Amino acid sequence: MNTQPEFGELAEAQNLAQTLAHELKQPIELESPDELVHRIALPPGWKIEETDHIKLASAPRRKVARVTINDANSFADYILRHKLTSYSTLWCEADYRHGAVAFTAILNDHGGADEYAQWRDHTAHYTPPKSEEWRRWFGQNATPMKQAEFAVFLEDNMRDIATADGLPTAAQMLEMALQFEAKQDMRLKSHIRLQSGGVEMNFVQDDDTGTIEKMRIFERFRLGIPVFWNGAAYAIDARLRYRVRDGAVSFWFELIRPDRVLEDATRTLIDNLLLATEVPLFHGKPQ
Repeated sequence: MNTQPEFGELAEAQNLAQTLAHELKQPIELESPDELVHRIALPPGWKIEETDHIKLASAPRRKVARVTINDANSFADYILRHKLTSYSTLWCEADYRHGAVAFTAILNDHGGADEYAQWRDHTAHYTPPKSEEWRRWFGQNATPMKQAEFAVFLEDNMRDIATADGLPTAAQMLEMALQFEAKQDMRLKSHIRLQSGGVEMNFVQDDDTGTIEKMRIFERFRLGIPVFWNGAAYAIDARLRYRVRDGAVSFWFELIRPDRVLEDATRTLIDNLLLATEVPLFHGKPQ
């Protein structure tokens, strides 16, 4: 029995193979804008796949970076190093009421005209660190403390008390703090507001003794502290408050408009950055 294909069948098979080879869709390489980029259209849905070999190049196509800087001078120096005339911008996002200030520099921001569009992906961020003095006083603001606890806080931060007409000196505040400690185990019997300012408190050891120890507390005092790390000192006033409950006294202070002090220090920082970089500044958050 002959199992070899006839000549006509062989020719038909060859024609079918040629037809299939011709009709079956093959990947097509597309034109690319860069010799390091390869684009191929793949059947059957002709999905385009792109391979970028930019890491094999000696240098990137353009600058792309997102850096965080911790020092104002370094922030200005970085802007000067990479800024583009008519493109670079500086942004300030400030919430003075909650004590938050941050800066963002966009080195390749959009220009004024439509043809000056940029990618906005080369940025530098700077959040000016608060001074240790500001963190302590602002962090403890309006927080009630026990008598001895408040005395220790005043002693630890006595150097921040500034001298001002009509307000207690650092030595007078220290004396008051030491009296707080000495009378922490005594009971407050009465307190009288003085016409000359302040409050006179009368303490007793127990109700059976007639010995009364007096102490005057001040209503206000002034701080002289820097807002930002290594920055200039600013004057900020504080009210001294107290509450009496079951013969025990709790104390706290309330900073008077610290938001204005922070705003003033921030404006000084802004002026210095503008002078150093000559980059336009906007108040807001860049999206």
